[in-house]
Amino acid sequence: MLQKSIFFPLSLFCMTQIIADSTVIQIPEGKITDYHCMHPDITPSAGPRVVDGVNMFFTGDYIYWTAKEDNLEYASTGYTNNPAFSVSSGQSKSPKSHYETGFKAGFGFNFGHDSWDSLLNYTWFQSNHNKSSIEADYDDGLTPSFIPYITLELSDFFNSAHSNWGFHFNNIDWELGRNCYISKYLSLRPFVGLKGSWQKQTFNNQYQGEVSDKAFTYHNNNKSSFWGVGIRSGLNTSWHLSESWSLFGDLALSALWSSFDIHRNDSYEISHDMAYPVKEKGNTNTLSPVLELGLGVRKDVWFFQDHLHVSVQAGWEEQVWWNQNRLSLDLGLARGGNLYLQGLTARIRFDF
Repeated sequence: MLQKSIFFPLSLFCMTQIIADSTVIQIPEGKITDYHCMHPDITPSAGPRVVDGVNMFFTGDYIYWTAKEDNLEYASTGYTNNPAFSVSSGQSKSPKSHYETGFKAGFGFNFGHDSWDSLLNYTWFQSNHNKSSIEADYDDGLTPSFIPYITLELSDFFNSAHSNWGFHFNNIDWELGRNCYISKYLSLRPFVGLKGSWQKQTFNNQYQGEVSDKAFTYHNNNKSSFWGVGIRSGLNTSWHLSESWSLFGDLALSALWSSFDIHRNDSYEISHDMAYPVKEKGNTNTLSPVLELGLGVRKDVWFFQDHLHVSVQAGWEEQVWWNQNRLSLDLGLARGGNLYLQGLTARIRFDF
């Protein structure tokens, strides 16, 4: 009886406390109000922000990138249009890609609302001199990597080929993010935003050979004009090694509603007589996915009594633009293939 008399009041007290604890919350969860936070900031701001500043910052990047694209083969050896003749094993040729310089320029603003920030960034890059050439004898079996619209007899052949791929890249990214600490030495900046890009590709090829014992030159000129706009989101990470040094790793994914305008013009000359067998154009609308990756090291410096901030960083950046090759080298059939951008990116940021 004594145990029961003690157990009943104790149970009643515990139930009363549970009910009381369940009614402590005065602010609905998930509803934004003007009340002060009931708990300490779980993810404190990681800035960077300066003392008594105007909450603005500028960024400038030097980029040293190379651009490559799948399925840009323009000629091959090891083939022959004469079935009675045997050739040795050959190889396919593509334009050689080189590293070129470019730049990025950005402007940002730090909001007072929950330490959000916004960044508008423009990228400019061009790679116009990706050239290649090949020369071959009759028994090498030089052949264009597409159907040339010229009638060839068994004795006709190509003896040289030259190619040049040009690429112009313009890009604008807008981000809305928040940089915050999730531990003492690790900060994350999730962001959402928009991406807009316009690009131009030229792929010009020239072939020389003999037709009916006469010298001839065949030209194949291709152009692709692209624009796209869509949603972009990602995550910037900073792994702080010390007060001013950190490693950074960046990731972004985009999906752009895109338009491709494609042009192809072929011509050839035999004994000063010109012919224009191909003049084609087309338009394609699609959704283009983009992946961006970056990894490097950063140095942060505050000076003038913390009223100014400068950061300097350098790293390796990579971008993959899926199925960006829409050049139509075989009348109406796009080759397909991804576009790759990669190289050194060095940035300076100034907060004031």
